[in-house]
Amino acid sequence: MTIFKCKMCGGTLEFNPGDTVAVCDSCGTKQTLPKLDDDRRANLYDRANHFRRSNEYDKAMGIYEQILAEDNTDAEAYWSLVLCRYGIEYVEDPATHRRVPTVNRAQFTSIFDDDNYKSALHYADAAQREVYESEAKAINEIQKGILAISQKEQPFDVFICYKETDNSGRRTPDSVLANDLYHQLTQEGFKVFFARITLEDKLGTAYEPYIFAALNSAKVMVVLGTKPEYFNAVWVKNEWSRYLALVKNSGGKKMLIPAYKDMDPYDLPEEFSHLQAQDMGKLGFMQDLIRGIKKIISADAPKAAVKETVVVSGGNAAVEPLLKRAFMFLEDGNWQEADAYCEKVLDQDPENAQAYLGKLMAELRIPTQDELKENPNPLAELDNYKKALRFADDSLRTVLTEADEYIHQRNLQTAYDNAKQQMETASNELEFNHVAELFSSISGFEDANVLQEECLRRAEGCKKDEIYNSSKRKMSAGKYKEAIEEFSSVSGWKDADEQAAICKKKIAKQKEVWKKKIKILIPILSAVVILIILFVKLAVPKIERNNALNQAMALIESGDYDAGYAILEELGENETIQSNKYDRAIKLIDSGDYRAAYVLLSGLAYKDSAEKLQSIKPLLLAKANHPGDTVFFGKYEQDKDISNGKEDIAWLVLAKENNKIFVISEKALDCQPYNIEQYANVTWETCTLRKWLNTDFINSAFSSDEKAKISTVTVSADKNPKYGTDPGNATQDQVFLLSITEANKYFDYDNIKTCRLTDYAATKTSTGWYWWLRSPGDYHGLAAYVNFDGSVSNDGYIVSNSSVAVRPAMWISIK
Repeated sequence: MTIFKCKMCGGTLEFNPGDTVAVCDSCGTKQTLPKLDDDRRANLYDRANHFRRSNEYDKAMGIYEQILAEDNTDAEAYWSLVLCRYGIEYVEDPATHRRVPTVNRAQFTSIFDDDNYKSALHYADAAQREVYESEAKAINEIQKGILAISQKEQPFDVFICYKETDNSGRRTPDSVLANDLYHQLTQEGFKVFFARITLEDKLGTAYEPYIFAALNSAKVMVVLGTKPEYFNAVWVKNEWSRYLALVKNSGGKKMLIPAYKDMDPYDLPEEFSHLQAQDMGKLGFMQDLIRGIKKIISADAPKAAVKETVVVSGGNAAVEPLLKRAFMFLEDGNWQEADAYCEKVLDQDPENAQAYLGKLMAELRIPTQDELKENPNPLAELDNYKKALRFADDSLRTVLTEADEYIHQRNLQTAYDNAKQQMETASNELEFNHVAELFSSISGFEDANVLQEECLRRAEGCKKDEIYNSSKRKMSAGKYKEAIEEFSSVSGWKDADEQAAICKKKIAKQKEVWKKKIKILIPILSAVVILIILFVKLAVPKIERNNALNQAMALIESGDYDAGYAILEELGENETIQSNKYDRAIKLIDSGDYRAAYVLLSGLAYKDSAEKLQSIKPLLLAKANHPGDTVFFGKYEQDKDISNGKEDIAWLVLAKENNKIFVISEKALDCQPYNIEQYANVTWETCTLRKWLNTDFINSAFSSDEKAKISTVTVSADKNPKYGTDPGNATQDQVFLLSITEANKYFDYDNIKTCRLTDYAATKTSTGWYWWLRSPGDYHGLAAYVNFDGSVSNDGYIVSNSSVAVRPAMWISIK
């Protein structure tokens, strides 16, 4: 038995050698374990975990990196680096008493893109991976909330970093000095982050979003202190160490200024040794500091890109500094600030083309004007592009139109190359028709029209080949009449006409043989037939019926229901069939086998079978515990017969969490375009199929009570794993489609991704059993889909195609 300290609360963990997951006796938290090959490594982990629990993340990271230098396959060390990078502190939830993560070092990058997280998953076993993925999901949700809040904050010029209280909870001299500095800088017109004042209206909320926003926007940080231990206090160091990392990556656009008083400058943190520190006790300190800050902020000055921000309408010189700031923010990647400054320009000059250009670049996350043409999608339909073009001078208008035309031509070329590649690998009618549609979407580009016709010709050839081969098989099996019909449908193809003629000769030859046999047998058979007819009329019908009834019931008793019911159906004993199915269903309900009972009662019109059927549906929901279970929920037209009403929808259970199940329709229920407009810059967030699912479909398929059980969930914006196409933003939906990632996650093999269509859906498609995924394809004019063989197409289908099937997915409450 090995004893180790809990990495969350410091309590004791006991586990056996070889274990990779354990539960803490103190906090009850399930957690992963490191590789503990010897006492030295265990001591290193204890020391590193102690620093991390104390929020001394940089110290902890140094030790974890030392562990990895000795063994680069230790999954737990990689995971611990992730916890340090995002400043994860586990605190006790007062309601549940569980340890939950908080983020003290937010990042712009998602935890899922972190290299150390990927390494942790790579080297983890299955038990560890499950814990890492669950924790990462929780951390990612917290970070998204932090980023959402921080993006709404206005940018700061100066960040004052200091220690507010001492160990006794009293205000420090540093706090008083910081307060004086705050007021001096504010009077000079700077926007200053000073926690004591800036965060005073944020009591009761997490401070990290506001600190994160300020650290990233501030051009200068002043770290002040009167004691070495105040500079190295955990949360003070947390702020200045994060800012130093930003300074390093800013290309000289950010500056950290240490300021000290009543202490030796050599006692400042070693990390400040390369910086020019300021003595706050020196006469004229404040004036020198303010002058230095002004130089730093004004030095972040006009660059080549900024020259493009000259106002082209209105001649309003007052907005030029605002435009310069906006384009500087764009270069820094501070999209929110850039957009905010462009809005300030437009408040003064509503027809300023450069401001609309800045808003367009912020919207598209483009740092320089030259990179406009690198945008993946055309610009022409974007509002900011239209306004920039409307108010632009000739020079800017040329830049904008050339960029949009470049994108358009590049995307046409990409679509053309993709279609040609798929044409080379196509081998059947469906695939050639699909490629023909791809060429149709770029009609007029190079030889796309010619290749479209070629694909249609090859598709027709594949179709005729299939019919021809089928005819040959029927001919070999002696089914000459069927073979003749099929050969005739492809008359002129290969030697179909000759083969049809051969079949006709064989039929004629068979007739001649039978004629000769019948001539010989007629006299003999006549007498026998007369006797048989008399016997059948008198005795046989009754005997045969009784025998058939007995045989049918024996088959049913033995469990061969289909065979037994087939005989009863021939005898016209439909009521006997319904009675037997009803009795069997009641027994199955009593035994708890609701799925089998549902199948028996479906379509049955006997006694209270309809009421029994409806009573089973909520029981099936309540018992749905495992992936692969089937539930029935809602109604939708499926059999093409509108007169008999809608049919119950069967759903396949993909997952269960708490009191909710994740389901997808067993069959494709309809066929709809992913987006009505073919060339739209479309993502799942903006497509018309999302709107249809959450309005037309949900209102048609579910009652008010049923809709109340469908959860509104965050639908993630998953990138195309092959092409990395921008998926847009996450959405809040009740009904949605699977992404490529989810389709591969919930369906282990291609063959179980295949999907049958309802009879109703089949009337609306010419593409076969393709069904949409929500992920974008190779570019935004295409959307991913699942092929007829169950394989996922990352390349995608034209979004405006109305023949691709729809399999809705959703989370249902089963309380």
